[in-house]
Amino acid sequence: MKRSAQSFLLAIVVSGSLACSSTDPSTDSGTGGNAGIGGDAGTGGDAGAGGEAGTGGNAGTGGDAGKSEWRIFRTETVQNANLGGIAGADAICAAQATEAGLDGVFKAWLSTIGSPVADRVTQSVGPYVLVDGTRVANDWDDLVDGSILAPINLDASGVERAGEVWTGTLASGASYPDDDCAGFNSGGTTGVALCGATNSTTATWTYNITPACSTQLGLYCIEQ
Repeated sequence: MKRSAQSFLLAIVVSGSLACSSTDPSTDSGTGGNAGIGGDAGTGGDAGAGGEAGTGGNAGTGGDAGKSEWRIFRTETVQNANLGGIAGADAICAAQATEAGLDGVFKAWLSTIGSPVADRVTQSVGPYVLVDGTRVANDWDDLVDGSILAPINLDASGVERAGEVWTGTLASGASYPDDDCAGFNSGGTTGVALCGATNSTTATWTYNITPACSTQLGLYCIEQ
């Protein structure tokens, strides 16, 4: 906030604009002193100090500043597309990470038509790695550029797993728009959803085929 310019008889206070969406008002500016009678003009009072700027919330990209790597694994279990939606899939990832002794927060690499994974997971500025340290991608942009450096074929304990996984996600991190087994809440014989291949390093790692909702598949889990 800019300080007011002092004048001889009157201190004019110019208020600065507050940051958009901030709710903390800054303190008021001080008023100038009165001119002495027959004497010299009083000096203006000091302008009040503005309130401290609020700190910004956590960015959707970058993640924890203390991290140097973000881990990614595939689940050791398989299930049909009745996952309990995104929340249910996230719970599966969290449980298997905990069981394997991995700290941190893990979410499923899973999109519904209305909720792309790119909008709900950390877009890392550092590398994504398997639990054994094998690099999968150099950062988020590398992860979603249509190819990866190594297949995502290890579970949370480092055991190699084969087969497809439910993703609902295009190579760009956007949602597959045609079907999603009603938001991954249906395991019936009608309907399909997109899956990825855990042995692939091309776009088919996440954008492969669309099996029936009753198919038993795994999940990818990605650290936040």
